[in-house]
Amino acid sequence: MTRPSLPRYSRNRLAVLLTVVAVAIPAAWFGLANLERSRGDLLRVKMRAVMGRTVPQPLLPQGLGFAGRNRAEAQAAFVSVVRRAAADRRLLLERLAPLPPNARMPAELSADLILSGPEADVLDVVRDLEAGSPLVRFAFWRLARTGPAETAVRLEARAIGWHEG
Repeated sequence: MTRPSLPRYSRNRLAVLLTVVAVAIPAAWFGLANLERSRGDLLRVKMRAVMGRTVPQPLLPQGLGFAGRNRAEAQAAFVSVVRRAAADRRLLLERLAPLPPNARMPAELSADLILSGPEADVLDVVRDLEAGSPLVRFAFWRLARTGPAETAVRLEARAIGWHEG
């Protein structure tokens, strides 16, 4: 008596199905283990944030911000750097007005300034401030001639620095 056997194509299908199941079950098991580990990591991060245990990251590398025990001291140092840069080039500092703190960016120090003088000297001051330490950047600026036949230029800008504290 002969045993009934499966047709050849059915045996191939069965082999493929068993191979897929043999690969899929461990892969799914491994994926679920990773998912559980990720959920645990996320829960720990959320708990640290709620409890205030997150370590604040500095905005800038050490030494590039304006040091001071408080914001007022840092703002004074910031204004002093801008004033000194203009004086070193003998530029006319027409206006230097520190701005009040920004609620969304409490470490930001800013001031509106207008200075005028020879174009090369004005551009050198901008370059010196942006390349110097502590760091000063310009949020916006406008450079224009002071008059129709004048060789001097006027810079109107908002200078920005950061309080390191």
